[in-house]
Amino acid sequence: MRKIIPTIGGKWSTSHKKISSRDRSPGIASTLLLALAFLWGDTAQAQYLHTEGTQIVDGNGNPVHLNGINLGNWLLWEGYLMMGDFNYRTHTQFLNSLADTFGSMAQAKEFEHQWRLNYVTEREIADLKSLGFNAVRVPFHYNLFWENGQLSDHGFQYLDRLIDYCRTHGLYVLLDMHAAPGYQNPGDHSDNIDSNASQPRDSVKFWDGDNVLIASQVWRHIADYYKNEPVIWGYDLINEPVPQAGREYELLPSLIAMRNAIREVDNNHAIIAEGSWWASDLQKIDWTDSTTQTNTGVNSRWDHNLVYQTHHYVFGNAGAVSDLYPRADRTNNMGVPLILGEYGEDNNDIIRQLTDWSANNIAGQFPWSFKKMSHDRTLWTIQPNSIYSQVVDYINHGGTPPANAYAGMIDFAQNHIGNGSANVSWHQDFYDAIKTNSSTPPPASCDSVTPHSTGRIEAESYCSMSGIQLEDTSDSGGGQNVGWIDSGDWLEYRVDVPQSGVYTLTYRIASTTSTGQLRLMSDGTQLADTSFPNTGGWQNWQSVSLNVNLSAGTQTLRLQVAGGGFNLNWIELGASSQDPGSIANGEYQIRNLASGLLLGVADSATTNGGNVIQGGNQSWQITALGDGSYRLENTYSGLALDVQDASTSNGANIQQWEYGGGDNQNWLIEQVDANRFRIISVHSGKSLDVQDGSTEPGGNIQQWTYHGGDNQLWLLEK
Repeated sequence: MRKIIPTIGGKWSTSHKKISSRDRSPGIASTLLLALAFLWGDTAQAQYLHTEGTQIVDGNGNPVHLNGINLGNWLLWEGYLMMGDFNYRTHTQFLNSLADTFGSMAQAKEFEHQWRLNYVTEREIADLKSLGFNAVRVPFHYNLFWENGQLSDHGFQYLDRLIDYCRTHGLYVLLDMHAAPGYQNPGDHSDNIDSNASQPRDSVKFWDGDNVLIASQVWRHIADYYKNEPVIWGYDLINEPVPQAGREYELLPSLIAMRNAIREVDNNHAIIAEGSWWASDLQKIDWTDSTTQTNTGVNSRWDHNLVYQTHHYVFGNAGAVSDLYPRADRTNNMGVPLILGEYGEDNNDIIRQLTDWSANNIAGQFPWSFKKMSHDRTLWTIQPNSIYSQVVDYINHGGTPPANAYAGMIDFAQNHIGNGSANVSWHQDFYDAIKTNSSTPPPASCDSVTPHSTGRIEAESYCSMSGIQLEDTSDSGGGQNVGWIDSGDWLEYRVDVPQSGVYTLTYRIASTTSTGQLRLMSDGTQLADTSFPNTGGWQNWQSVSLNVNLSAGTQTLRLQVAGGGFNLNWIELGASSQDPGSIANGEYQIRNLASGLLLGVADSATTNGGNVIQGGNQSWQITALGDGSYRLENTYSGLALDVQDASTSNGANIQQWEYGGGDNQNWLIEQVDANRFRIISVHSGKSLDVQDGSTEPGGNIQQWTYHGGDNQLWLLEK
């Protein structure tokens, strides 16, 4: 490895000798850059993104607009995102506070590790893809690759997983050294433990000692490891540099030093350079600017595959969007693409303006950030649970560390920070502010779409939605399912109902909780509420059915989420049971398919409340009611089949009772195939079920959500 040496005036080169002060003329510097800068040639493989003029293009020369987002607070914690306040606190300071809380640095590091494993998983990446994003910017701490004065492979375990996820789902990755050795700015997000809330610039030491050399070695290490990885599109050398006052022109030579280290091993990936003063001042790295030329000795393009980056937080000043115009003019003059690497933390109208301007004028944009702790202005907010709040309170105020803090925090990291957790909520308003035309938002209205007929409708075939994301499904038939469903989300489907009547609506769901709830509405009218069980896994699928009365004609059915935490693969509207002649009136024996035993009343009781069981040799009079439902009366007692206490719960007992016309005494009889039937309570939508699947005489009869088991299927024998 060639040593990178700081030269007179704070310049760096990959030469083994210092460049004397008299060699700082533009002509000699240009010769040096020509010798070192144009290592890019024909070696780039077709699949790598690269630059052509002010555009980023793919291997076929097609322009690629990077509609990205930042994965903030993943590999580098920020105080306000971990503590829920805006007090100054760095990653290292928070880690030390956890060590104090737990009584062990090893335990603090294990929490850090679990956070990194669970904050960004394939679920998050699939989610971002379904929302229309095609790239992620990954802020990382240099110490993931530098430990105890030497290079480390520690960080690759996290990046490798991310890259695999992005390869699967088709997103590009931009690696961003967000915290550099010696701190490249006075902010807590550079892990500057020597700084404070006033952010003194004299705390910035990146341009002192061997820090630029260390950063260059880290970048060379990363580039050597990923040199043949096309999912990565570029290396963002340092985030938001803020040199000490009077030393701003040391930035460009330090960027060139890091670039040269990368180019020793990797010619495939783009180099991304940020301007001075929190990435806003591109003049300090503009080689066409005469003042920059004089102060840096750089007067020509310093890499062939080069992208410039700026950041812009306007803090409520809508007119400040125009501050970006001269930055784009400057990069256009240099002939390099410009991306907006960070923006956000503002009202949604301003964020929308920045998104629109970026989508129409530069090569890409990456809003900050995809997920946050406690704060909004993000896609997903993680709300702290009780133990997390207790830990934060202890860190802020001291006292006695909370009991079981370590175990509770590990549980929080493993089970409460990932998408789909009850602690994670969705912000549609932020998404509306950062999505672009390429995000393929659904139509605003369903009125103009071709309606579905009844039958099976894939969940992703909605005509409008809010907060919905898709993923691949392992359910029978493959395709996609709707996932990461949160309370407040909704989907709409345009459906043509052929005739009025009672229909069987089936939801195909999977869940690891029992919190899921959907409300069915038709053109604004509430029809039915349904709760979903825990199926034992996000891809363990189960059918949940109920009966609904639908009017004939084209209508918009809305599925309004009242409780999240489930996936939805499809819905199905069964054939109308309007025709009362589909089951002829008459006396039937009703035999359970699983046990072969007949439906009857215990002890041949003739009184109200007689318990319904299987066994014996009893029959039932089935009478059509004219609306698609039926009355079932025991022929011996003359009393009707009845859901006890008009319950809508799973496990509610079935009894006989004098017929009063209530829906808990009215039943749908749905033909499953040639001779098997479901018997469904109109009141609850749940199926007649032999408890525990018993095959013994006397097995109790209850109602239960339909799952397709033989203990819920019946034969009608005249």
